[in-house]
Amino acid sequence: MGLLDEGLLDGRRKLEHGTSSCPMRPLPSIAFFCAVLLWIVAACWFFLSYDENEALPDGLDAGVWTFELLEDASKGDYGYSAPARAWHDGVSFNVRVLYDAADRLMAHECFSAYAVFDSFSESSRFRLAQRGLVADARVKGGLERVPSGMLAPLIGLRTWASGLFDGAQTGGAALMRALLTGDRVDIERDGLYDDMKAVGLAHMVAVSGSHLSVVASMAGFLMRRARVPRRLCAVVLCVFYAAYAVFTGLSAPVIRAAIMSAVVVSAVWARRRASALAALSVCVCVLIGLNPHNAVSLSFFLSAASTFGVIVFAPLFTCWAVRMTGGRCAGACEAFALTFAACFAIMPATVAVFSRFSCIAPVANMLAAPVFTLLLGWGLVALPVCALVPALGSAGLNAANAIAQLFCFGAKAAAHLPYSSVPVTGSLPVAGLLTAAAVVVLWVWWPSPSGKAMRVCCAGVVALAGVALAFAPMAANDEVVMLDVGQGDAILVKSQGASLLVDTGNQEQKLLSALARNKTASLDAVAVTHHDDDHCGCLELLAPTVRGSVLLSRETFSCGCDDCEELVEMAQRTVGPNRVRGMRCGDVVQVGRFTCKTIWPLSFEEEGGNADSLCFVVEYDAQGDGEVESSVLLTGDAEAPQIRAMMDEAGLKEVDVLKAGHHGSKAGVDEGFSQRVGSKAALISAGANNRYGHPSEEALEEFALGGMEVFRTDEQGDVTCRFAGDEIVISTQR
Repeated sequence: MGLLDEGLLDGRRKLEHGTSSCPMRPLPSIAFFCAVLLWIVAACWFFLSYDENEALPDGLDAGVWTFELLEDASKGDYGYSAPARAWHDGVSFNVRVLYDAADRLMAHECFSAYAVFDSFSESSRFRLAQRGLVADARVKGGLERVPSGMLAPLIGLRTWASGLFDGAQTGGAALMRALLTGDRVDIERDGLYDDMKAVGLAHMVAVSGSHLSVVASMAGFLMRRARVPRRLCAVVLCVFYAAYAVFTGLSAPVIRAAIMSAVVVSAVWARRRASALAALSVCVCVLIGLNPHNAVSLSFFLSAASTFGVIVFAPLFTCWAVRMTGGRCAGACEAFALTFAACFAIMPATVAVFSRFSCIAPVANMLAAPVFTLLLGWGLVALPVCALVPALGSAGLNAANAIAQLFCFGAKAAAHLPYSSVPVTGSLPVAGLLTAAAVVVLWVWWPSPSGKAMRVCCAGVVALAGVALAFAPMAANDEVVMLDVGQGDAILVKSQGASLLVDTGNQEQKLLSALARNKTASLDAVAVTHHDDDHCGCLELLAPTVRGSVLLSRETFSCGCDDCEELVEMAQRTVGPNRVRGMRCGDVVQVGRFTCKTIWPLSFEEEGGNADSLCFVVEYDAQGDGEVESSVLLTGDAEAPQIRAMMDEAGLKEVDVLKAGHHGSKAGVDEGFSQRVGSKAALISAGANNRYGHPSEEALEEFALGGMEVFRTDEQGDVTCRFAGDEIVISTQR
């Protein structure tokens, strides 16, 4: 850390009482204010000029175009996609190219193909416009590779290096591939990326400013131990950044991260943090001037903000840490301060993006930094050895993969700790304002508390958080909430501090945001109705949130089909084999004043498919006297014949609220269905503009015929049924 900031020398001076002196506040330069102003102007320009109904630019006509990928292609349900520069007859545009071919292309590979251009879908238009893209280019027919010019040797080298990890089906190999080559193709393997997000290490599986700042800190520490001159250290690190950026594909985020990190270590030339801040400001001005869309780019913000945090606040945080520990563990204090400073400036944004707050992120970053440095250094040495002596180099990479796999196991264990992360919701604009406010307050205040005050403050924060987590749920209302998770199901039952989630949907951020909106940081149990992805796709994401069991239909364990076996394995990975419970008809889950009774299936008819959905009748006993005041029927993807049968088998004459079967499909109702169910309200969980046409006109007409009031997540967001006595008050998010 001392390599990065001459100002830290002040932080190492010991006073009479054994505590470090507080470093001086860096003074902002004119360049800093120019950078802030330019950033604001460019962001305002984007928002004022953005037109969601804007037509395709002139010149984007169907024909044979040449494309250069700006980032590695990612595989989706319908082929590959990547941002690319497209040119034809002297005109060029930045587009998202979509193609269906056997080969995955890497950053800066080129090809020509016949393409047609379309406007972006409504759901992705704003996000892609922020990246400076103007249209979708859909490739028709085959691709013809085009030479990549001067970058061809680099692309070939990178492709070769990435290919060394093919066939190694482990999370450790996926992590090493991402670290060494920037290729994140396998990063989702075995839930690795989810684990990294849960412990606050998501930025470390991509080339980012905070990642390279941590590497710089550790590498600088080693070079200081070897008594390498400080200025030579800075040169070595800048060369390392440049080489690493080239080797990892020269994508825009990689280039920005390398430049930002090089600015930090270059501060040694001026021996002042204010100069480093001015250099960073000039860098921001240049990058926004070259591409104004950087002003609304999340990756650009993360690179700039984490570097700013390191330059400005790492010395102050080091001073605090040293004081709090009484001058002990100075090296650990520096490492912790660096990672905390990098996280401090980007935490609100990462919380808004990932919809969760990692309670262990600073500690996890501090512990992970030396491991990542070791793996990165080891891998960069092993790669040339692989080229010269393949057997020896492969052995070295295999050893690195094994160490990385141990790290992955550790990350998974940390991610499964209770409250390692909690759902939090927020918007990026609000996050940006919070970040700016926190930075301004801390910069102006620049507090210098005593070690005792720091310890008391930290203890108070931990105590308040513990009290909030323990007692806040107790104050919640008795509710059944249909969460808006897109095209999927997720029903939350809450009462007297207890909670049950029935199904998870398959869109992570939507689920976490919905849980956060409904102030649910932990779950007593999760029930999965059946194995369809839109009902269980986010189950493993909830590992740190589930305090109790995962509930499945008992028939799932003996079905023997691949889908049921995969669901059981997923549940076991989430909470462990001993906490996966089979439910049969008549089994009960008590959630405060709610009794959730299993009433379906009697046996499997479709190998755990829609007709075999695990269904509950949720009965509300307001007084605890055994008298049921209200009821809700949760049907999963069961359809009309099964719903009729389960009500008959359970002896239910009617229910007050129906969760419509199969997202309101036409198979979920039949003639006279509404009269049989007798509900006052029907809840339909469906995604906006979904490709299945849910809910169907037939279902809506049947519900209207029965006098049911219909509530839909695609139009109204979360739907909350609040129970009080014998009344049910239904409200919607929008």
